[in-house]
Amino acid sequence: MRAIDIEYLEEGQKLAKPVYDEAGRILLHKGATIKKTYIARLRELGIPFVYIEDELVGPLEAEELIHDSVRTHAIKIIKNTVEKSIITKEIDLKQIHEVVNKIIDDILSSSGLLVSFLDIRSQNLHLYNHSVSVAVLSIITGMVLQLDQLKLKHLGMGAILHDIGKGIDPGEEHTTIGFDLLRQNEEVNLTVAHVAYQHHERYDGLGFPRQLRGEQIHLFAAITGVANFYDNLVAPKDMNKRLFPYQAIERVVAESGRMFHPKVVMAFTRNIAPYPIGSLVRLNTGHLGVVIGLHENYPTRPIIKVVTDKFGGLQNVFPEIDLLEEKTIFIKDIITEQERKRLGI
Repeated sequence: MRAIDIEYLEEGQKLAKPVYDEAGRILLHKGATIKKTYIARLRELGIPFVYIEDELVGPLEAEELIHDSVRTHAIKIIKNTVEKSIITKEIDLKQIHEVVNKIIDDILSSSGLLVSFLDIRSQNLHLYNHSVSVAVLSIITGMVLQLDQLKLKHLGMGAILHDIGKGIDPGEEHTTIGFDLLRQNEEVNLTVAHVAYQHHERYDGLGFPRQLRGEQIHLFAAITGVANFYDNLVAPKDMNKRLFPYQAIERVVAESGRMFHPKVVMAFTRNIAPYPIGSLVRLNTGHLGVVIGLHENYPTRPIIKVVTDKFGGLQNVFPEIDLLEEKTIFIKDIITEQERKRLGI
C-alpha cells in the first residue's frame, strides 16, 4: 500500500483504502479497480491523492487512530456548525461535544498513538478536514502530556473549533471572531474560547492577535498551534506545496523555542511517523525499501522491506530489516512517485 498523487494514478491500480464523497458516503470501496472515470471524479472532488495496493509488497495493514466513519461524521458536523455560525452568529455545541467524545474514545481504544497515515481529504472541504485533523493531533499530544479526561475534552473542543471564526473572516481577525463566538455561549468552557483566540500566538511573542509569549499562552492553545502548523504543511490548501511528514516534522522541531513551546514540540513529534506505512525510502546503504511497520516510541526507526539491491536493481526476494536493531542503517530520503516511475519500480 502507498499514497499516490492523482496525477500519477493509472487505470488498473487497486485502492487500498476507501474514498468518501463530500456527504461522507463511500465513493470508491477498498479493492476497487481504478478507471478513467474514477480519476476524473476524484479530480472534481479535489482529492489530491489516494492509497493504492503496492504490487511489490502486497497489502499492508495498520490501525488508524480514528475510524473513517468517525472522521466523516465529524467533518459533516463541523461543516454544519461553521455554516450555521455564519448566519446566526451562534454555535450549537451539543453535536460538537458528541463528536469530540467519539474521537477521544476512538483514540483511547486504539493500540497506540502513532499517526501513520495522512487522511484523504477533499480540497472542497479543506477547512473542515483540517479542523478534525488538528483535533486528533492535539488530543494525542495532550495524552502524551498526561492531561486528564476532562482536560482532553476541553482541548479537543478548542482544537476542533479553533478556526470557527474563519467562516466569517478568513484573515487574522478569525481568532478574535472565533473567541467572541465561543465565549458568549454559556455552555463553553472559557479555555475552549482561548484556544480559538490564541492558537496563532507564538512562544517568542511574534504571533497574533495579542503578541503573547511563553507561558502567557494557554497550554491548549500552544498544543493546537503546533498541530495547526503541522497539518497546514502536510495538507495545505494548495496541495502542490505539500510536504512529506518527515519534512514537516523538521520544520516543527526547527521552531522549538521560537514559534512553539519546547515541551509541546517534544510531545507532539513523539507520535508522528516521519515515514508513514507504505513509504518507499532510500537507505544509507543505497538499497530502496518500503516501510511496513512502525515502533510507537521510535518512529524514526521503522521496519523496512528491502526491494532493490544497493545499485537500484529490483531483487527477487524482499528481506525485512528492523532499523531499531540495525543501528548503522538509516533512512536518507523518501522516493517520490516521479522518481519511482523513473526507476521503473
